[in-house]
Amino acid sequence: MNGGLDGAVVIVTGGAQGIGECIATFFARDGAQVLIGDIQEQKASLVAARLREESLVAESAPLDIRDPGSAASLMATAVDRWGRIDVLVNNAGLDAPPGEPWAIGEDEWRAVVDTDLSGPWWCTRAALPHMMARRAGRIIFISSGSARIGDPYISVAYNAAKAGLTGLTVGLAVHLEPYGILVNAIAPGPTGTGTPMTSEERAGHERAFPLGVGGPEPVAHACLYLAKESGDWVSGSVLNVSGGWWRGF
Repeated sequence: MNGGLDGAVVIVTGGAQGIGECIATFFARDGAQVLIGDIQEQKASLVAARLREESLVAESAPLDIRDPGSAASLMATAVDRWGRIDVLVNNAGLDAPPGEPWAIGEDEWRAVVDTDLSGPWWCTRAALPHMMARRAGRIIFISSGSARIGDPYISVAYNAAKAGLTGLTVGLAVHLEPYGILVNAIAPGPTGTGTPMTSEERAGHERAFPLGVGGPEPVAHACLYLAKESGDWVSGSVLNVSGGWWRGF
């Protein structure tokens, strides 16, 4: 990473652990000023403190993405602190336990959809006035290969919510390009940061997919690609970063 984002103001939701922590770390090490929003306030503050120990610029703030008011408060925190928002990475999400679709209760369905689809929209909606006023910005949604793949071990609520992010990406892109705002999504495959695979599951995955389980780093690299000059002509795309777990576009 070469400092190509020096001074940029980047918000990463769900940055207290896993993929989000990795994304926040990569952006901060590339020179960005990073605000980590997470419902796990203490863990997020520890991530920000770790980055500051590296002489990087990072802060944390509470975020419940299911609450539009909380989303708006996070955006206001960034603007109050640094004056603008350059990049919003909508990473926060909720894994859903697998099971028969007809057995999903109303509360479970709403929790997954409210967190994985509506939540990123509330954050995006709150960031848009600040980006539109400056006629510049990047919005990145962390979707999933699960938007394209049916699997008995993946909840259909999760499938539906992540597929919804693809539709949100495409729909928003056409409205926001005239304002200089680029909207894209990343669809990771297994990263090893969610529910752990058993040794048998991992061995089976690696037999079927020789590139293996990639970890969160490829997702963070993809975010940097979209946020920097390299992403200047990329809009309304879903970037497949799945190690061959799904193929195509």
